Amino acid sequence: MIETISDIRVLEGYHDDQTLFNILCQLRLRNPQQDELMLISGGPINDRSKTSMIPMLGDLRVIFKQPKDEPQATHQDPLNGNIDLSKNPPLTLEVQQRISDQWSIKSIESHQSLEQALRSMRKMETLASSEPRTGLSPGGFAGILGYDLGQWTTGPRLSNPPPAGEILGVMWKTNGWIIHHRDTHSISLVGVKNISSTDIQKWAHIDHSSTELTEPSSPVSIESRSEHEFKTREIIQAIKHGHVYQVNYGRRWEAPLENDSWSVFSKLSRANPAPYSSWMRSPSLKWSVVSASPEQLLRIKDGIISTSPIKGTTPRGKDPVEDAAKIDSLITSKKDLAEHMMLVDLERHDLSSVCEPGSVVWSDFRIESHPNVHHLVSTVEGLVAQGSELSSVISSLFPGGSITGCPKTMSMSIIDHLEGISRGAWTGSIGHINSTTGIADLNILIRTLDVRIKDSKNIGSVMAGGGIVHDSIPSVEVEEAEWKADAITRATWGAPAFKDDLSPPTAEMGVMALPMPLGNDKNANFTLFQKTPKIILVDNLDSFTFNIRDAMVALGSQVEVVEGRPASSIEDPHTWLKRILSEYTPDGIVIGPGPSRPEASERTMLIASNALSDMLSIGNRRIPVLGICLGHQALCLADGSRLEPSPEGPVHGSPSRIQHRGTGLFEDSDKTCFMMRYNSLAVVSEGRTMIPNAWESGTRLVMGVEHPSLPIHGVQFHPESAGSGGGSRIFYKFLETCIRPQC
Repeated sequence: MIETISDIRVLEGYHDDQTLFNILCQLRLRNPQQDELMLISGGPINDRSKTSMIPMLGDLRVIFKQPKDEPQATHQDPLNGNIDLSKNPPLTLEVQQRISDQWSIKSIESHQSLEQALRSMRKMETLASSEPRTGLSPGGFAGILGYDLGQWTTGPRLSNPPPAGEILGVMWKTNGWIIHHRDTHSISLVGVKNISSTDIQKWAHIDHSSTELTEPSSPVSIESRSEHEFKTREIIQAIKHGHVYQVNYGRRWEAPLENDSWSVFSKLSRANPAPYSSWMRSPSLKWSVVSASPEQLLRIKDGIISTSPIKGTTPRGKDPVEDAAKIDSLITSKKDLAEHMMLVDLERHDLSSVCEPGSVVWSDFRIESHPNVHHLVSTVEGLVAQGSELSSVISSLFPGGSITGCPKTMSMSIIDHLEGISRGAWTGSIGHINSTTGIADLNILIRTLDVRIKDSKNIGSVMAGGGIVHDSIPSVEVEEAEWKADAITRATWGAPAFKDDLSPPTAEMGVMALPMPLGNDKNANFTLFQKTPKIILVDNLDSFTFNIRDAMVALGSQVEVVEGRPASSIEDPHTWLKRILSEYTPDGIVIGPGPSRPEASERTMLIASNALSDMLSIGNRRIPVLGICLGHQALCLADGSRLEPSPEGPVHGSPSRIQHRGTGLFEDSDKTCFMMRYNSLAVVSEGRTMIPNAWESGTRLVMGVEHPSLPIHGVQFHPESAGSGGGSRIFYKFLETCIRPQC
């Protein structure tokens, strides 16, 4: 890593949102074959949309490619909970150098994960002076990470991988930045050489915008409305059987592109300004991307990471009265609020895996109004853990939960199964990363046009969809996907995404803060433990596991996460259990939640049966066990209870009123409390020994059990959820049990 000094210049004067468009057009005139990237913020100015920027792309780029000769996943039936968890073949990383306007291969690398690939790029970075306001400096990377790179984060083995050698992403080393500060209307030039301030000032005011389109053509939907509805119903059935909580399914429209994609971007940015819009063009790679995205994947600065997920969407009203009614309907919708709550918990989990324990908070909840739609948006943030590298932080969140589902691994497998094609740019990310400064900013590519040259033709594709939950109405989900796609298809081809004119009206943008739902009891006063409880937490492919770890660590425990459903293992479950008990000498075991039935995890069922048989101990000390959701169900199954689809239907992301006896883990808890649930299956009969001690008010559905003599407890709800009131007390009582002297 070589330290360099950047030239930093500030150009005062009035520069509007068209400024960077004009400058990029002038840069293109100087070199029509250059690679281009632009990150644009539009609409109201706030903390997330203060700046727009053009990274000056250097002579080094890193291309992510689908490996060759990849065998497809086998024996997969994700709609019934069966997925291929075997490792994907190594990701191909091609490092290219530009010499005399020609790109040539410098080296080819293989990496087992996206985290490893991003970490390898650090050695190519250089350290330079930063622009004070943004922290941006030359020497890092900027570019695109396509969705299909999720194969090397949390994703499973795919049945429909991209073709061998397909470009999945590209990152360019940056030589400088042209930054437009929207709040002060000034321009900062960082490391921009060979271009005078006078030229930049002149270029900024030469309008090159063009919104003229050729004769309209009709984009073709890859699947029909009826096919879309059928697949939606399949997802709903998978949810009802407990295999997944939510799936974000997408549908594709495709057609030759007669219009220049730059004209499309110019038109779209004016008609649909968004805080995380972006433009990417590489003539040599025959690829361009246009996006008017409103969503942020992550921002990292000063050791703080934040994410702003979107979940819950409604079209704008035709007039102010109807528009206000649309907002009211959105913020009172049990379905939309449940979806959003699920996403908040998922993002808390993703951040907790790389942040300091106890630092992750749900800090903001709001309505964001865009020209065509209203969104429910939250901000979740945390302090990056000491020793966590930028590469691991990005990999923990990519791809975003709002565009995959929950739990991530299962939902991504279902997406692959039902969509049947690679997503390409859509739901990936565009932005910048710099490991030397610890700064990163990446969007989520929704409202996006992906253009590639195929058979000498520019082929544009648009994907749109939404989150499917148990009470989704298939016809409504189809309509939502169509009006989400509509703004992009009209800007691209001058034609709607569907025959019926269901396009939402347009209106002014804005932000409205919403009251935060009552959450967990983090401010409760708990007596510090004299001894640190050592806990093993069994992860069953859930997207809330690290929320559980975080909650218990915040109470003073030490938690080790172990795999409940490994991809493969040379150890049989008995050998595995013996080894981890010897290796960790835990004071307690928590069997975590997860998709499908408990029998999918032999390790989980073994712990449950051994605990109930009084065969789970270290020396003369019994090891206390807490089962959460699937873990609770495992204990009840091992005790002889029946597990069936919940008689009252699935509950995902909604709180239930819990009544209890005040015994076991409910000792000292309020007589009634509200706890968040994520379950489609429920215990419907009593077992041999476990005693119910908590129920859902009204339905009397069992929500908690305890053993009459052994330290074994189960809860159907999720005490770690941000929406559970009193959840920390449940964990505290269990930890007390773990260090309590035993007779």
